[in-house]
Amino acid sequence: MLEIGCGSGHSLQYLGECKVSELWGTDISEKQIEKTTQHLTSCGLSAKLICSPMEEECGIPEDYFDFVYSIYAIGWTTDLEGTFCRIASYLKKDGVFIFSWSHPIHKCVVAENNMLTFKKCYFDESWYSVSLGEGTLALSDRKLSTYVNALAKAGFVVEQMIEQSDDEIMQSWDDNSEFAKKAKMLPVTFVVKARKL
Repeated sequence: MLEIGCGSGHSLQYLGECKVSELWGTDISEKQIEKTTQHLTSCGLSAKLICSPMEEECGIPEDYFDFVYSIYAIGWTTDLEGTFCRIASYLKKDGVFIFSWSHPIHKCVVAENNMLTFKKCYFDESWYSVSLGEGTLALSDRKLSTYVNALAKAGFVVEQMIEQSDDEIMQSWDDNSEFAKKAKMLPVTFVVKARKL
């Protein structure tokens, strides 16, 4: 299994404890790769970890993996079609790619005076800057169709898509918060399961 955007390594830990035969992870941040290495080592596990942007060739073997997954990382890519094509190249035929990201409709709406109001056009996929730690990253709020069409172009077929708000997360927020109000009426997340043809 390969994780795109392995972060702190907790999902790799879970899979290692499930006895996955071989773990791989990639992340753009050297600090996250270090954290993942330390975390997995403390759990008695190991993975092949690569520090690289997901858009770039970085030595990951092709036609090798049964599963590639990404938990809230794919949306950071600066080249969605290129990233999906690269991920398809890593997978064996009939391999599965699962990813999650923030639902694009959620960022278009605000809760004001007990009403939901559009603050941004759903069709606006223009780039904007986001401060993250000491750096600034570019981000685009892509439409769901942009993800689906990029998957198709890369040779995937979508087998399942889930749009949801997590009840556990909603319960951790104050009922009066904008996030909780929106999450009760609109999906916060989408998850896609796609198979390489």
